Amino acid sequence: MDLINIDYINEKDYKLVEEFINSTTRKKFILGINKLTKSVQKYVNVDGIIDDFTRVHSSRKKSIYKIEDVPNDALILSTSSGSPLEVKESLDARGFENINYLAFYKYSNYDLAKPPFITDFKEDYKKNKEKYLKVYNLLDDKKSREVFTKVINFKISFDLDFMQGFTNSHEEQYFDKELIPSIKNIVFVDGGAYIGDTIPNIIKNFPDFKKIYCIEPNDLHISIAKKNFHLQENIEFINCGLGNKKQESNQVQEFQDNCEHDYQAENIDTIDNLIKEKIDFIKLDIEGAEQDALLGAKNTIEKYHPFLAICIYHKAEDWYKIPQIVLDINSEYYIYLRHYMEGIYETVMYFIPQKHVI
Repeated sequence: MDLINIDYINEKDYKLVEEFINSTTRKKFILGINKLTKSVQKYVNVDGIIDDFTRVHSSRKKSIYKIEDVPNDALILSTSSGSPLEVKESLDARGFENINYLAFYKYSNYDLAKPPFITDFKEDYKKNKEKYLKVYNLLDDKKSREVFTKVINFKISFDLDFMQGFTNSHEEQYFDKELIPSIKNIVFVDGGAYIGDTIPNIIKNFPDFKKIYCIEPNDLHISIAKKNFHLQENIEFINCGLGNKKQESNQVQEFQDNCEHDYQAENIDTIDNLIKEKIDFIKLDIEGAEQDALLGAKNTIEKYHPFLAICIYHKAEDWYKIPQIVLDINSEYYIYLRHYMEGIYETVMYFIPQKHVI
């Protein structure tokens, strides 16, 4: 394991951030229009905003530029979080010096909009390093340990160099062919179903599925899922959040305040309460409520030993608390780690029943 020091600094990014802040002679542009862009503009007077896909012609009184109209010697700050490596490679290929918002956030010391799912990590890692290392030693293949090292280094450093090699591979997420076998007549729990965007891949990977439970608390999102898949048999849509006990309240509970999926729940229930048949596979992407949902599936995990694909990128402590919860319930799992995006999103921890040979 080759983990960097907690005080790691990328000297090149540090100097470019200083130049972006202080230079009065070099042209400076921001690529992307979002809340991160607005956050930077509060502190730095830039020469323009780059966005090849917008119909807007101005942003905070700054002109919108196409990339081909930007001077070759300009310094560009990218606020892309979904495909940051692709953007960087494109800018590098065009010869532009560039930095990502994460570097600017780290080195500028301004009170900026927080990038999602990363700012809680450094302090938690410092306090609980031994717990993280314990998880590393639990991982069951070389690739998992490599993923662990790369993503942890990225979360320590905010440096995208450590994410080289990752790509946006949504179709493989939860259904990794290296880990997930063919399962006949599967009963699949889609926890955090959103608008049903995982359902096509469930059907593709398990065409003879017995039942899909599509669980989502957001009324609008689950209504879209129902509309899109109303002709598909054997899908049950459940409109509630997942937790460690049944709760009914008029007060909406928010699990994360920086998630674009807006996972909020007025009513919460447990997997154990909601589903009374044998479950073969549980997928959870529920914006920070994964620990509670696993506790609420204790009987199911204990009795049926399902495959588990659990997102662990929402909270730093998920990296060690989620495997602890699962193994305390049922210790007969192999543990694997995979990452499915260029940036911070979509780190999945798999728990594979030991009776299945990988």
